[in-house]
Order: sequence, then structure tokens, then C-alpha cells
Amino acid sequence: MIDPRLKSLAAVRDTGTVTAAAALLHVTPSTISQHLRGLARVVGADLVEPVGRNVRLTPAAEVVLAHATALNAEWEATLADLAALRSAGRARLRISAVASAIVALVCPAVARLPEIAVEIGEDAVRDRFRMLAESETDIVVTLEATLPDSAADSAGTTATTDDGGPWEVRELLTEPLDVIVEPGHPLAGNERVGLSALAAETWIGAGDLRDQKALFLRLCAQAGFTPHLRHDALDWGAIIALVEYGHGIALLPRTIRIAPESGVHRLELGWPDSHTVPHRRLRAYIRAGSASHPTIAAGLEALTAQGRRLADTGTV
Repeated sequence: MIDPRLKSLAAVRDTGTVTAAAALLHVTPSTISQHLRGLARVVGADLVEPVGRNVRLTPAAEVVLAHATALNAEWEATLADLAALRSAGRARLRISAVASAIVALVCPAVARLPEIAVEIGEDAVRDRFRMLAESETDIVVTLEATLPDSAADSAGTTATTDDGGPWEVRELLTEPLDVIVEPGHPLAGNERVGLSALAAETWIGAGDLRDQKALFLRLCAQAGFTPHLRHDALDWGAIIALVEYGHGIALLPRTIRIAPESGVHRLELGWPDSHTVPHRRLRAYIRAGSASHPTIAAGLEALTAQGRRLADTGTV
């Protein structure tokens, strides 16, 4: 229902060139140019101007996109109202989440939504926020590290990103990060270790490059060192196996379980001079305006309740 030419204009803003915008939207550059010319005729003002080899938006274009954001939110609210009117058929909810969130949050949460047909994907090699912008998923569950530092920090707020936002944000879980070492490691008898004391260790790059690994590298930088990374894996079972067989140490979220027979030892991680425990924050992101959609609202409530359940039972 929203003019597709607005999407082309937003893509030019995000990429800086007509060619890059065309690649982003999987269309030809001539299509993007045609959209821009047509939209300029409609609004009666130039929308882009050349800057070297790139282009930039004019003030008129910024006004158009500001209103386009509001239009998209209104359309999401319209879809929510229509969904509330439909009583026949089974509702569908699509969730894209990092693997550890699928284990700890998503699966236990959606088990309490038997009336909803839930589709869950890790989407490790896809842009989850682009999927959200394109309505290919309804809820994204990922880490704080996915977004720039300017993103909103509290539940129920709106965060704008370069991925097609703004989004509405819900805090789900604040989870400590531990370090795991192989049986026989000199630290295996300890219960707690400072991150800076691990600067000389060989590390396994654990988890998604865009979030878990980004968070790991940021924590190491804060502790004053660059980690020596020799191996990496996405699957937490593979990461635990690499540690078990002595290939390195790794960060492990508290909610990831270790089979006792592996002999892998988990240590609480902290800073040497304080009681601060490095942690990660799992958040849910939805399109602005879609929180009133009954199916999305039910999914958010189930995810939030599971986060509270983990906190209340002492799991984290």
C-alpha cells in the first residue's frame, strides 16, 4: 500500500549511490532512477543531488522520508486492526533469532502459544533487520551489539538503525557471560577469573560474527587486549567440543548448558578490580506500529515472560 518509490529513495539514502541502491533492492539502476524522477514529479521538488561520485538527499527528500516512516507505522497499525477482526484460521508468527536465544528464549516461549503457527529461523547469513523491514519476519531477537551505541536502551522505546528502522524494542534478558576451559587447564580448579588475565590464551571465536563475536571483541578491548583467535564456530555444541579437546577457550552465555561428561569447566567471568560481570542483553525488535498486532503482541509477551522466568529461577 505504501508507494514503492519511497523504498527506492530510502535505499539511496542508506547506500549513497543509485547503483548500490539498485543492488540492495535487487532491481536495475534505471528502475531506481525512474522511481526517483517519478517521485520528484509527485512532490514537486528535487530529491537527490550529486556529490562527487555519490548522491545525497535534498532537504525535500528528508521531509518525504520522515513522513514515509510515519506512513509505514500507520500501515502496520492498520494490519494489526485487521488481524484483530479475523477470527477464522490460525495466526502465523515469524521469529528470526540468534541460536542461543532460540534455545533459551524462543522455543520455551512459543511452546505456550499453541494457537499460533510459529516459524523460527536463525538466519545466520542474512540481514535480520532487512528481513524485518521487508516484512519477511515479525520479531527479531538478537544482541545489543547488533546496533550502534545510539540505539535505545530501555524497554518499549524506539531505536533507529541503518537497516530500515525505526524499530520498537523490548528488553528480554540480561545474561552473564562465562568462560569455558578444557579439562586439565590451569584455571579449571577456579570458580572466577578476570577477563584481562586471559589475554595470552588462545580463543575460539564463538557465535554470530555480527553480534556474539562483536560483543566478545568489544569486551576484550575494554579489558585492554586483542584476543588471539585460532578457531571459530557458530554452533554452541561445536564450540564446547573445540574447548573440550584443547583447541582454546571461549565465552559462553550462562543459559547454554554443558554436558557434565565433557569435563569442560565453566568459570564466572569478571573484572579483577570490581564485582562487575560481563554480560549480554537479549532484545526483541519489531517494526514500529506493529506492537498492537495481536499475534506479535502475544509473541512479545511470551518472550518477555520467558526472560522473567529465567531471571526468577536463578538460571542467569
